Amino acid sequence: YKNIPLAIYADNDAKMFSDFAYRSLGISRDKIKLLINETANYVEIKKTIKRWLQNEIINGETDVYLFFAGHGLVSDNQKDLYLLPYDGEPSLLDDTSIKRSELFSIISESSPKSVTAFFDTCYSGISRDEKMLLASARPIRIVADDQEGIPDNFTIFSASQLDQISSGLKEVKHGIFSYYLMKGLEGNADFNNDNKITNGELLSYMDENVSQKASALGRQQNPSLAGDPNKVLISYR
Repeated sequence: YKNIPLAIYADNDAKMFSDFAYRSLGISRDKIKLLINETANYVEIKKTIKRWLQNEIINGETDVYLFFAGHGLVSDNQKDLYLLPYDGEPSLLDDTSIKRSELFSIISESSPKSVTAFFDTCYSGISRDEKMLLASARPIRIVADDQEGIPDNFTIFSASQLDQISSGLKEVKHGIFSYYLMKGLEGNADFNNDNKITNGELLSYMDENVSQKASALGRQQNPSLAGDPNKVLISYR
């Protein structure tokens, strides 16, 4: 991050998901767009979503996977959730950051078959290593609704509840959520051994492991799901 404390291990998380999308989700390299560090700036993210992604989506046929690791913040009125790009400025959220509901709206315009998003971020104003994103920040009670503004064909996995901190895991150099997301999708979340992982199975696996690791750090962190828990997210042989 250019203007605020770094989101420790966020670049590692994005690289890992990019590799996972290729190896395990079967997405070809030319259909994967990876933006990390200074390339994950406001203009590049907007350009990727509005041009590259929209050109890749075939109406009613394309499954879209979106992964974001980094900082998020809630608006001053506590009602809107924002994702901060590399050059985002917390004191100018609306001008320099990406409103989550707007992101969903832009993607929806191209009518993909489905969208599955994974957000390893939090909105508490505190980084993974407990640094404040705003000098004037104080404990806040977020009234935003994590389920609001989500289209019907979207599935959203979030790293934590809105008032919790999303933590990093030093021994593996990844966010706790990102690490157990990949471990779960590799097969560990297939509780009934039917070679399929549903959204609900993945959430259960992550909630158990993420909350346990966060607790060892003296924190509370519980991933959440917006979407159909019975929908099959991944099948494998």
